[in-house]
Amino acid sequence: MSDLGALIRSRRAIRKFRDGAVPERDMREVLEAARWAPSPANLQPARFIWVRDPKIKEELQALAAESKAMSAYWDPSFGPGGSSALVNDLRTPEVIAVCSDPAKSLTNVNDENGFEWAAAMSIYAMWLRAHSLGYGGVFVQHWLPDHAKRILNIPRLWRFLGTFTFGHAAEQKEQTRLPFDEVVFVDRFPGVARAR
Repeated sequence: MSDLGALIRSRRAIRKFRDGAVPERDMREVLEAARWAPSPANLQPARFIWVRDPKIKEELQALAAESKAMSAYWDPSFGPGGSSALVNDLRTPEVIAVCSDPAKSLTNVNDENGFEWAAAMSIYAMWLRAHSLGYGGVFVQHWLPDHAKRILNIPRLWRFLGTFTFGHAAEQKEQTRLPFDEVVFVDRFPGVARAR
């Protein structure tokens, strides 16, 4: 796809995948997109773990189920029959774990969270690049992070953001968005202005 607007509008969250290897050149393209994503002051705090070992994938799959079950305690949509009950597949697709180093963040009024924003931008860059190559993908931030960090040997003080999984899509999805005028405002948020 050469039209960036069409690429953005056609990207979907794909959670079901067919078997089939992703060529290493495509993996590198997706990981290069992450590497070249912007970061505050170009500190580049995000790191990416390409999970290839089937045993580690199995551990992550079990943790994904545990994480979903724990969330169902607070929100029934994560429980059996709920709209978000599906435990994402971590066996079939390619799995890229995303983590970020809080020490590589500027001190500012935004609670020094630039390292998280940098990782988020890299996730979206990977997602768009994978989609441009014809793959389906999804980012899953639904984890018990300390357990995931142990499995993946991520430093204790770093933030584990989740996993980007992508591969050969086994589903098609249609999506809608709120109307433009409901999400884009001019000059100020609508409503009664607060006194200055």
